[in-house]
Amino acid sequence: MTLSFPYSLPTFADRLPISSVEWGIKRRDSLSGQGSGRIWQTEMADPLWRAVVELDRRSSAEMKQYAALIRALRGAQEAFWLFDPLSPYPATDPRGTILGSRLIQINTIGTDRRSMSFKGFPAGYVLTIADKFQVSWGSNPVQYAFLEISERGVAGSNGVTPALSIFPNVPDGLAVNATTIFARPACRMVIMPDSHMPGRARRHLTEGAGFTAIEKP
Repeated sequence: MTLSFPYSLPTFADRLPISSVEWGIKRRDSLSGQGSGRIWQTEMADPLWRAVVELDRRSSAEMKQYAALIRALRGAQEAFWLFDPLSPYPATDPRGTILGSRLIQINTIGTDRRSMSFKGFPAGYVLTIADKFQVSWGSNPVQYAFLEISERGVAGSNGVTPALSIFPNVPDGLAVNATTIFARPACRMVIMPDSHMPGRARRHLTEGAGFTAIEKP
């Protein structure tokens, strides 16, 4: 049986002994300014999610397996799924027990593509600033996005939320009724070149392992 890409969560991310993570973004902007101090910013492309991951100390036998899985990605050629360890579920439902297996879909998309509402939530379900979600659409190829809620909202009795600001902007092609994932949402990522550190082995233990990953839309 050969490896399948992108790595699923059980294949890779769920196995990693993550000790710390810096989950942020890499902006792709152009800045210009004048002597007066005025600055202009132009967004050349959508920002990308980035994760700086440090792994805990473990047995060398275990750690060399993680290193081998990362090498099998062949640099940035192959992708894997990674979720934000700080946001596996919405903040007010930290284990996802209220959400359960409900089908959550996009209800509306703002004309400025900076907001959307959702349908399918339990009545009174609360979304909080920094909650994450995953969405996919299209075929040949399938497109993916990992997005973040930027304001608090509560689902009404019909399970529909108000329009909520999101980050980054709604990608082109994503439309109403697309299915979203709020339970362990994952971002499709690749290893940034030269960022993988397999760790330092000291007898039977290895420490100092880690990598930096960046979104692959």
